[in-house]
Amino acid sequence: MLRVLLTALWFAVAVPALVPGLDYYLTPLQERPFVETHELFASSALLGHGYGVVGTLLILVGVVSYSLRKRVRALSRLGKLKPWLEVHIFLCTLGPFLVLLHTTGRIGGIVSIAFWSMTLVVASGVFGRYVYARIPKTLQGAFLSREALEREHRGSVAALRNRFGLDEASVEHLLRKVRPASPGGPVHALLLALRWDLRRGGARRELALALAETGASALDRSELAGLLHEEGRRELQMALLQPFQRLFRYWHVFHLPLAMVMALILAVHVTVVVLFGYAWIF
Repeated sequence: MLRVLLTALWFAVAVPALVPGLDYYLTPLQERPFVETHELFASSALLGHGYGVVGTLLILVGVVSYSLRKRVRALSRLGKLKPWLEVHIFLCTLGPFLVLLHTTGRIGGIVSIAFWSMTLVVASGVFGRYVYARIPKTLQGAFLSREALEREHRGSVAALRNRFGLDEASVEHLLRKVRPASPGGPVHALLLALRWDLRRGGARRELALALAETGASALDRSELAGLLHEEGRRELQMALLQPFQRLFRYWHVFHLPLAMVMALILAVHVTVVVLFGYAWIF
């Protein structure tokens, strides 16, 4: 629910910010000073400069708040980590979008280094979110162990057999329809996860055909399909657990230093702008 709300809010801010200046952003650079809206949307103009200021503040709030929530134990009382991560992603994607509007597509010098650093940080953040979401966690946000997943798996298989009166061979036959392959390394694991997401509809259809052969009622087939799909997701988590934890460690090595480089260059840019007297409305 929170993700849907934040997505709607993202577009509610981004679209009104983009649309009024779209003609200006599409105007060739050399012609922009002669366009009537130049006084509003240029990087040093009221709205253009404002996009840069607001975008930078959103990034700072998103980074600092999430970092403090992760590292300061006393803040654990302020809710689970997952909602904080969702807000972090919201602020740290909306902020760069506004900064992009602030540049009006003119990217050069030290600004280009800050911009491409920001772009890489956002892209790596999306990748990190994808990997993080597929590592099973406890309610407190700690990563689950393989042993805990295997216990859940055994309990789930036993429940399937007891609930629907299936023998071990039948359960194994159905599970093969949703069982992922074993990954050969982090990159192969990532490809397996993407394949699972992309062919989810096809896997459900294959499972429905296999369930039709069991002679179960439509209601039982629907319930069984949901349980089997959930079990397939759990087996995918077990298969991806170690390679994705490794990927997540690699991601930290890349994402955090890049974010610090972006912050440093951004601080230099802001300092230079202020020294040259571009103080926006202040």
